[in-house]
Amino acid sequence: MFFLESRSALTSFYLGLFGIPSLLMLCLRPREIKTLLGEPIIAGFLALCIWLCLSLLWSPPENPDFGMMKIPLQPLMLFAGCAMLLQYRSEALKPLMFCAAIIALVATISYLVPFIKNYAPNQRMIGGGAFTNPLLSSHLFGFFCIYWLCLCISSQRLSTLWFSVPAMAVMLVAVLATGSRTPLVAIALSIVWLSIVSRNRRALAMIAGMLLGSAVVLLLFPEMLGDRGSSHRLQIWQIALERIAEHPWIGHGYDSELRIDVGMGSPFVEPHSFSLGVLYYIGIIGMIPWAFVLVWGLLSSYRQRLQPLFVLASTLLVYGIGAGLAEGGAVLTRPREHWFLLWIPLALIAALNIVNRRGQLAKTRQTQT
Repeated sequence: MFFLESRSALTSFYLGLFGIPSLLMLCLRPREIKTLLGEPIIAGFLALCIWLCLSLLWSPPENPDFGMMKIPLQPLMLFAGCAMLLQYRSEALKPLMFCAAIIALVATISYLVPFIKNYAPNQRMIGGGAFTNPLLSSHLFGFFCIYWLCLCISSQRLSTLWFSVPAMAVMLVAVLATGSRTPLVAIALSIVWLSIVSRNRRALAMIAGMLLGSAVVLLLFPEMLGDRGSSHRLQIWQIALERIAEHPWIGHGYDSELRIDVGMGSPFVEPHSFSLGVLYYIGIIGMIPWAFVLVWGLLSSYRQRLQPLFVLASTLLVYGIGAGLAEGGAVLTRPREHWFLLWIPLALIAALNIVNRRGQLAKTRQTQT
């Protein structure tokens, strides 16, 4: 997304390099399907996809777009691909993520430098590539900020620590430059989660630093959190809840349209909350597998908290949950920023669970990066 020109190009890029190869691997190795379905996260996600497709039957349009049934297949291949990657090339995960973080860091610096040079009051950084909205951009900046944060806490290599701290600072500055507040809440939740699963002095130092940094920011820039008020969130949520109450159990359907008018001129098309979006489109029944995969992901990661990859993946998931408290609303989409909040972390956790049950994941404490 840092270099592609559009989301459609991102979809083509994903399908060509990951989605379709994963599907071909499943066709060539059908026995892997049984392994995948044995993982509760993947089984729960599959149940979510099935219910989502069934909801097309009661979607408002007279002629439902059954072509939308292809969309859940794309994140499903993400789960399958990650699982097979870790089963057969588990040693490749860390280098891949590190390379991705380096690329994101270089791209972010290229966005930040001109933004800082030409900064004007109330200006918000968006970035280049396929980024079109500062809030959506902040999801990726925050994702990689959490990655570097995990290295800061877990790494005992001095060289890695010296590199990770400034890298994390750059990504945090990028999040602040977007002017988005929800990612800051998500980062705070991630630090709390890290303090729970890590329980070392460095984690405590990070919490102290977070509190001190927050106090300094509020003292120097008190308008940062208050100028835009609640951004109409309370009104949006109230109207969304009223719509949800119309069909609380089964929802309005995957193909339904949401229009929330709060007097801004143009209506909002999302309830600005992942959970409210799930309830609106697929109801309480659809909410059950959605909530299950999140809870199971965190629970299974906590049980394996001595393994650094589980700590990283679960912290990314906590960040995504925090970021989705007041943003988003689509249940399943084609590849876009929201994938970095829930589906990529969950796919990593599911893959790690499968590999760990097979005894292929080294049971080492957090002494490596």
